[in-house]
Order: sequence, then C-alpha cells, then structure tokens
Amino acid sequence: MLLPEPYELVDLEHLGAILLRVDSWLDGSMKIHPKNPNARHVRIHMDQRGLTEPPSPGTPIDVEVPMIRLVGKRIDEPHQSPYWDITSKTLRADLLARFTAGLPLPATLRLTANGHKPQKRYSVEVL
Repeated sequence: MLLPEPYELVDLEHLGAILLRVDSWLDGSMKIHPKNPNARHVRIHMDQRGLTEPPSPGTPIDVEVPMIRLVGKRIDEPHQSPYWDITSKTLRADLLARFTAGLPLPATLRLTANGHKPQKRYSVEVL
C-alpha cells in the first residue's frame, strides 16, 4: 500500500539521534524516482512491472520501496510533523518485529544512526 505524501524521511548523520513518542504505525511503501538510476533500480523497476526488456537509456523510472510510518510526536525538539517515515530495511524490520510482537503503544523510542551509507545501521532504544 502506497502511503500518502508528503514524506518525512528519517535520515540521520553518524551518531545522530531522534527521540519519538510513537502512538501508532503504518506499514506500506513509497515511490522513489532515481535521478541517476543504477542497474539495481532498473531491475527492480522491471520486476515490479513484469517487463522483460529494460527501458531505453534516459527514460525516467520509479521504484516502489518498503516504508514504515511512525505516527506520534518528536519529544527531543519541536517539530511540526505528526509522523516520520523510515525506509532503512534493517530499521524497518527491527521496528516491525517489535510492533507485531506487542510493544505497547504509546512507546518512547530513541533511534540512533551508526556509520555512513551504505553500511549505516540504526539502533533502537525503548525508553
């Protein structure tokens, strides 16, 4: 299920952290439009559309990527958004496992980035 725009993507710098009170969550996806598509983007684009031939070079493509939306409030600093979107595969998997296992909501979470892309990983601390 495509989640509606606008997106509020969580993309923290190394050792950056965000403190959130999560009241609810939605699992879904979003479409990205790579400016400089690589072979992986093209393969995913083809797979998602059942194409057998790649689009001609220069053709704009879009790719649907998994995303989890955390609905709540940022509590470490003022912020207007009522939700935050996460596309990191490992962080999304960690959060989904916690929520589906019954983490009681609302929950206060600290998300901390460790490392730099493409090896960046996020740690989750339940407060």
